[in-house]
Amino acid sequence: MALSSPASTRAIQWRQPRRLTAIAHALLNGRCQFCAIPTASWAICRGCHEDLPWISAACQRCGLPLASGAALCAGCLGAPPAFDRSLALWSYTSGIDTRIRRFKLAGDLATGRLLTAIAAAQLRARQWRCPAPMIAMPLHPRRLRQRGFNQAQLIARWLGGPSIDTIVARPQYTQSQRQLDAATRRANLRNAFMLKRQPPKAVTLIDDVMTTGASLNALAQCLRAGGTEHIEVIVLARAI
Repeated sequence: MALSSPASTRAIQWRQPRRLTAIAHALLNGRCQFCAIPTASWAICRGCHEDLPWISAACQRCGLPLASGAALCAGCLGAPPAFDRSLALWSYTSGIDTRIRRFKLAGDLATGRLLTAIAAAQLRARQWRCPAPMIAMPLHPRRLRQRGFNQAQLIARWLGGPSIDTIVARPQYTQSQRQLDAATRRANLRNAFMLKRQPPKAVTLIDDVMTTGASLNALAQCLRAGGTEHIEVIVLARAI
């Protein structure tokens, strides 16, 4: 049975993606970003849209793709994370990985807008209900200066709906998580987040990629300690 958002919370209304895709389409010279054939309005053609590594069956708790059709993976049955439900649109492979890295690490905002617009359209089509407000995964100020933007904040803004960036800070500068194993990731994130004020009772966390889920779990634990009762997660992609 699918988990649902608390009835007492306001659900996010996902932004209509037409304007975002029109911007991305113009920036990408009217061609499909994936195969380069001309497209009429979207910056991705229908064939490439269908060929994206969509996740159709996954653990409801952590978003890990599952072939068995089970509601929860073995990891979440034994040691569930601090968040209640997750949705990842794609597997972090098959070109999605390189495009997210291009967005996050090379500052390709047009690609980020396109991926977010495709995600928003899919969320609308699925009538996916998550509690508002959204909270983007925060960056340490030094990493924010290095990168110039927080990709999770941009994704939240482009998805639409209310978001707040003033509840949680990341005062501890941590080693990049990309090359770390699961245990080292958890240790690396100890005391990484700090509440700046009282959080809402229900929130949706936003990030670009979930790998082991350690960062999102640490953020969720911080919010739980401050009184948040229901936490959902949306990411563009899930590592497998």
